[in-house]
Amino acid sequence: MTQKTMGQLRDSMELLHDMPKLRKRLEKEGYLFFRGLLDAEELLRIREDMLSIADEYGFVDRNAPLRDGRYSGQPFPESRKFETSPLYRRILELPSFNAFGRNPVLTLLYTGLLDAELVEHRRRIGRITFPQSFLNTTPPHQDHFYIKGTPDTYTSWIAAGDCPEEMGGLAVMPESNHLGFLRHEPMSGTGGHGIPHEKCDELGLPWLTADFRVGDLLLFHGMTLHKALDNRTADRLRVSLEYRYQRRKDAIDPSSMEYHMKGSFEGEGA
Repeated sequence: MTQKTMGQLRDSMELLHDMPKLRKRLEKEGYLFFRGLLDAEELLRIREDMLSIADEYGFVDRNAPLRDGRYSGQPFPESRKFETSPLYRRILELPSFNAFGRNPVLTLLYTGLLDAELVEHRRRIGRITFPQSFLNTTPPHQDHFYIKGTPDTYTSWIAAGDCPEEMGGLAVMPESNHLGFLRHEPMSGTGGHGIPHEKCDELGLPWLTADFRVGDLLLFHGMTLHKALDNRTADRLRVSLEYRYQRRKDAIDPSSMEYHMKGSFEGEGA
């Protein structure tokens, strides 16, 4: 399976100390990308914690270093979704994973961008994406479809480990935050909703991505169209984190202050 050629995300590190320009860029383009902003070693420790749990379920190749995230080849049960599995539930309970949502760099950055007191959502996401699992690739969508509350909710997408384009990562559609709320449809395979690729093509805007490195930060507005990319590698597990923030004074859906997928976890096993 191939992916269309995409443009490259624009690095905003040069504007880090010019908050008015950062706000203007975020409002116009609907995203900001910062190369090497976050503590790489802290993220690698979270990566190891997540992979250690995956190893207990037999998904990590023990002939390679844990940090490499080499896939053992053991199939994920076809009857299960990663997001409803006991493996995922255990990741969501990891202290290191949860603590990073209160990372001072993220808190300071969002406080400056939003110029307000913050709320960090409890619905954090720590995902392991299996190689060649194309049917489970998250389709194009706007986070507001799922998050509700204020549209001015911002997602931080963070690769916990280097993530070259062949491993997938994330792509955003710049300036799609100005298109309003788009119609989402049920999508086969993922069990969720999204916007079909052909309808995204009709919008006439490009997709942007990057060869993500540990320590990079991609953040985007709740109305910005984005999608996951296929993990095309043969044996690499992609590990990624998501944290969300908004102004405390704005509307918030109660589900945002609960575990992701609360009440949807399956029984024992993977």
